[in-house]
Amino acid sequence: MTLVLAMNLVMFAGALAGMVYTVRNLLLPRKALYLQMIGFGIGCLMFGRLFSVIYLLTQGDLNYGFHLGLLGIMGSFMFFLAANYGQMDGLVDDRSKAFRATRIKALLVPAVIIVFFLLLGFLCSDKRIWIAALLVVIFMVPASYYNFKHIIIYDVDLGIIRTMKQYNILAVVYAFLILFELYGRYLNIVPLYIAVCIGSGLVSAAIPPIAKGGAEKWTI
Repeated sequence: MTLVLAMNLVMFAGALAGMVYTVRNLLLPRKALYLQMIGFGIGCLMFGRLFSVIYLLTQGDLNYGFHLGLLGIMGSFMFFLAANYGQMDGLVDDRSKAFRATRIKALLVPAVIIVFFLLLGFLCSDKRIWIAALLVVIFMVPASYYNFKHIIIYDVDLGIIRTMKQYNILAVVYAFLILFELYGRYLNIVPLYIAVCIGSGLVSAAIPPIAKGGAEKWTI
């Protein structure tokens, strides 16, 4: 078994565990759409990892650069963005000057991601790698902006944002794990690749129950 296959199996197992929890606990009619969107994000990730595992088993290696498994990662960030921007952000940020400083500070994490993305492009001469990473980062940057913003913003509406802080921290960690997974794989940094893949699997499994636990405090 190759290292890439083993690590994709680990990440698929984590995403599968997260999706099983999602189906049993988050996709119920009375559950908040916010939670369901987070669950759909984990579902996208699970199917993306499943494709990678099947492709590795049948073809021996993933395409060097873009492959369909990346669509699952992109989809996860798309749903995380839709959850935070579409469902939650308007509850605490009325776009007034009072939150201008917070909106600026929230750019820190996206800026760091962009710097590491540009560095990856500098270190890798193969344009296919740069394009594959770009497609992921396009979705990663706005999602991480709102996840980080909801960590640092002052919660003025019944503690709804505050109770989801643990989820948002995990979502930011997830973004960096995906980013450094690209580093580990495409720059052949084996210890880094193993560490971030294991971390990605654990975070994928942890996000749904952590999100549910935060949402259960909304009634307090």
